[in-house]
Amino acid sequence: MSGTPALRFTRPSGFPWLRLLAALACAAVLEGSLILDSIAAGAKVHDPDRGTLTFSAETAVVSGPGVKRETAGAGDVLSGWSDPADRARWDVKPTRWGRYDVELVGAATGPEGALVRITLPGTNLVARIPGGGSAEAVTRIPAGRFYLAKSDPFSVEVRRAEEGASGGLRVRSLTLRPAPEGDPIVQGADGVLVLPSSASTTRSVTMRYEPATNKNCCGYWVDASDWAEWTYEVLRPGTYDIEVWQGCGGGQGGSDVVIEAAGNAYPFVVEETGHFQNFVPRRVGRVTYATPGPYTLSVKPQRKQAGAVMDIRRIRLVPANTAAVPAPAARDWVAARRIVVLGDSITYGGEWVEWVETWLHLAFPDAQIEVLNLGLPSETASGLSEAGHAGGAFPRPDVHERLGRVLEKLRPDLIVACYGMNDGIYFPLGEERFRKFQEGMTRLHDRAEHEGVRVVHVTPPVFDPVPLAGKTLPAGLDAYPSPYTGYNEVLDRYSEWLLARRTAGWEVVDVHGPMNRFLSEHRARDPKFLLAGDGVHANAQGHWLMAREVLRHLGAPDTIVSAETPDVLLTSDPRAPAVLAAVQRRQRALKDPWLTAVGHQRPGMASGRPLPEAQREAAEAAQQLQGKP
Repeated sequence: MSGTPALRFTRPSGFPWLRLLAALACAAVLEGSLILDSIAAGAKVHDPDRGTLTFSAETAVVSGPGVKRETAGAGDVLSGWSDPADRARWDVKPTRWGRYDVELVGAATGPEGALVRITLPGTNLVARIPGGGSAEAVTRIPAGRFYLAKSDPFSVEVRRAEEGASGGLRVRSLTLRPAPEGDPIVQGADGVLVLPSSASTTRSVTMRYEPATNKNCCGYWVDASDWAEWTYEVLRPGTYDIEVWQGCGGGQGGSDVVIEAAGNAYPFVVEETGHFQNFVPRRVGRVTYATPGPYTLSVKPQRKQAGAVMDIRRIRLVPANTAAVPAPAARDWVAARRIVVLGDSITYGGEWVEWVETWLHLAFPDAQIEVLNLGLPSETASGLSEAGHAGGAFPRPDVHERLGRVLEKLRPDLIVACYGMNDGIYFPLGEERFRKFQEGMTRLHDRAEHEGVRVVHVTPPVFDPVPLAGKTLPAGLDAYPSPYTGYNEVLDRYSEWLLARRTAGWEVVDVHGPMNRFLSEHRARDPKFLLAGDGVHANAQGHWLMAREVLRHLGAPDTIVSAETPDVLLTSDPRAPAVLAAVQRRQRALKDPWLTAVGHQRPGMASGRPLPEAQREAAEAAQQLQGKP
């Protein structure tokens, strides 16, 4: 390789700022990329040729008896090419991998034109330059596409493809332009346009499409001059919400970015999501397409705040008349790669947890959420246990005994905690017991948040003395071998205290109050109506009521959160039965093995299969959740 650089990156021209503003005011199109009048005067202009690799005649290493370099018009050309051994080579160290369009600029003076062979890593392309032109009639010839699998040094070689070729051939340059890697974008039957990262053209020096399963994004965005664009056809004119699935690691947020679409600019500030591959949907504006036809959308950083701008999984253009904006509460759930649910036997039963995760996957199919149910029967947050619990076999386990191991081994992004049913140990309200519950919940909350894990609290479900008629005890006793008749009033107070913690910034979902009202209304019509056959453990109806209040908190539509049964969820989407089955398979495969792996002090629990075996089954279920066989 000679001392002359063999590769030229096309970069911005660098003309003065006033001339730039004048150019923006006057020019509408530059190399096929729209320059938007609506962008603020201080907006950063991105080079439409960024990331393009240009191999010129001036920098070629030539060999063979016929090929030679000569100066002609706008610059050097390679001429001659009379011998099969004639060739030109360029050596390059690329900065990004990915797909490229290959373009040759040359001329052929013979009547039959000329065939040129281009050799690239793992690829051989043949381009025909039409004949009959003059020596100066240089033509841009698309030669095909090739994929560069890694950013290692490589060589590009050009030579004449025909044996015994005649007629003049002149080559001015060879160009590799970034190209999309995915399938063409097609507007869905529901009107939604999905712009996956794989379909983007990355105008970049370092940013690239990253195809790994856990990424599948435009990533490695460490240079704010890199940008991406999508080309698509709008079949249905109208107004669309722009939804960006954006990820950003801790301490990396705050970069300024602009989306350009249909002649308008939509600025937004990158938000941290806990990890670059935690993708959260963000609505950043509305774009109107007045007519059907081809359009482009681009994402252009304006200022980088920290080490990297962000990752983008995809952009969705959702018809505005059907687009429900995700509730703020849902964002932490969607961003979380792992959600751990803690609680007692009602949570361990798991139905309400399964319904919640099912809706999350239906509403946010791109989210990579794993929900682990680590409810433990008999457990409390207060650390209390009544004398003779479980016939004297063991005291109630305390969540704090295992909380540290949950945080260390599972490394959750979010904890959902549902305690209270066991915490008053089925006694009347007592000041000391109430204080222990408050301290235990505060301790759980603070310990998790100290580790950077957000906690969502769920108030306890109802206690119902009716199915325990003749087995409950009145107030005023020293001991309660059977539950206190008015124990639900104790849970009322516990729930009220939890809800009051919202003023301190706690996120609390109330299931207790709605279940109380539901039970009262239905009991008035049917005295035998039950939400818990034993007064404690919620039946299927009770689990749905718990789930729907969590879903209400997450912004599920009214058709779901007003339904008395989960049937409406199962019929709300054709995917719902399969998603529920996959969620149940994964949660149930992992529950007991993870409880065993973390460790606990509750005798009599099933140990489950070895964790690696359970994780393999869970991985298969995760593939089903993503619609893969």
